[in-house]
Amino acid sequence: MVSDAAVVRPILGALKGIAITQAINPFYSLIDTYHMTAVTIDEAVRRLIAVGGDPHELGGVDNFCWPTIIYDPVSNPDGKYKAAQLVRACWALRDYTLAFEIPLLSGKDSMYTDGELKGPSGASQKVSGLPTLQFTATAVVKDISKCVTMEFKAPGDLVYILGRTKDELGASEYYQMMNCIGLNVPEVDAEKVLPLYYALYRAIQDGLVASCHAIGRGGLGVHLALSAMGGNFGVGIDLRSVPGDEKLSDTRLLYSESAGRFLVTVDPKKEEAFEERMDGLGYACIGRVSEDAILSISGVDGKIIMTEQIGRLKSAWKEPFGDLV
Repeated sequence: MVSDAAVVRPILGALKGIAITQAINPFYSLIDTYHMTAVTIDEAVRRLIAVGGDPHELGGVDNFCWPTIIYDPVSNPDGKYKAAQLVRACWALRDYTLAFEIPLLSGKDSMYTDGELKGPSGASQKVSGLPTLQFTATAVVKDISKCVTMEFKAPGDLVYILGRTKDELGASEYYQMMNCIGLNVPEVDAEKVLPLYYALYRAIQDGLVASCHAIGRGGLGVHLALSAMGGNFGVGIDLRSVPGDEKLSDTRLLYSESAGRFLVTVDPKKEEAFEERMDGLGYACIGRVSEDAILSISGVDGKIIMTEQIGRLKSAWKEPFGDLV
């Protein structure tokens, strides 16, 4: 099963470690490279926090992968637009590394992600990769014994979503499957999300969190399935409880890729202490982990809109990998 980050223990006899992760979201460039960059940095930060990385001790490495920006009226007529996209991405890199206090340790740029492919007729056609920023991030882990993982741990554990879900399906995995692009790309408000990130980190350090996972590509629906598959447990949730800025449909609540969100489970014995830490920060208990290995989702009208066996979900998830998994 996928993990939010790797945790390395450099000195065998010490409890101090370092968490390392990467994030990449090229499809958001179809709408705005500024927000593509912002969401990518935010996702990397959340992945580190999700395993127990300290959000006050971060480092980052940016890797720009960009189609050529050199304008040519014949071979690259949109070169100026690609240059403008690069400028917007650089603005976001500056804004969000400052907001999250991330020193950039190094960088790598590949500025000619272009080539030619032959079509069925034999004629060559220019193809270019999407403007992309891959962001690698690190965080200090003060005590590796306090690290948590993403899979659900025990039946009866409470399932929480931290952060608000918005109408942000633009360039999402859901829209991609529907052959759409959309308009509302996820945006990051660092000033609003940081208090939540710090509170979650402290809750993890104090042993209040059983599992934690950063919600990213695919939205809540996909990441519920991933955490359930990881633990081989079922889960039942109610979308009416998901905090959002407006009344959203089942589809948007499940597949919006809004930034700044986590999927967390908590032992019921620690419910009160955990909720005290999250008070006022935009969170909700949306369900429970179950022993029956079934994913069950109730929609905004209170009716069950989905039930699926975890085993079938896992088979579907593994299928594209063939014998590799």
